[in-house]
Amino acid sequence: MLNILVPVDGSDNSNRAVLYARQLAQGAASARIHLLNVQTPTQGRAGISRLITQDMIDEFYTREGQEAMDEARKLLDVTGADYVSHIEFGHAATEIAGYARDQGCARIVMGTRGNGTLASILIGSVANQVVQLADVPVTLVK
Repeated sequence: MLNILVPVDGSDNSNRAVLYARQLAQGAASARIHLLNVQTPTQGRAGISRLITQDMIDEFYTREGQEAMDEARKLLDVTGADYVSHIEFGHAATEIAGYARDQGCARIVMGTRGNGTLASILIGSVANQVVQLADVPVTLVK
């Protein structure tokens, strides 16, 4: 089975990557698309933990991840494509490369610009970091 990883963040560019991966999957004898959203929680402020529990924070970021994948899932549901979706927490590029390795993905397909933070602009795009970290081919979709 061909496993294709598509990191998604809800942006138009990541949705174009989903469409491209969908075409690749349709051309394969057997394929599964792995949708991955990586949430990078911000560090909490001192004293806020008295008002907000870690479970509440985790639930918030899980909802954010699910919402970011909504359009991607719709794009795959239309054609009945075989896919799974997953949310990770941490540094985006590291989590993407690790997920591809752990799940045996043969390829990563991702948008070139997404909804990254200012920090990612300063230290280099997530896509560029994934290209450096990944053990498999990375296809960038504009």
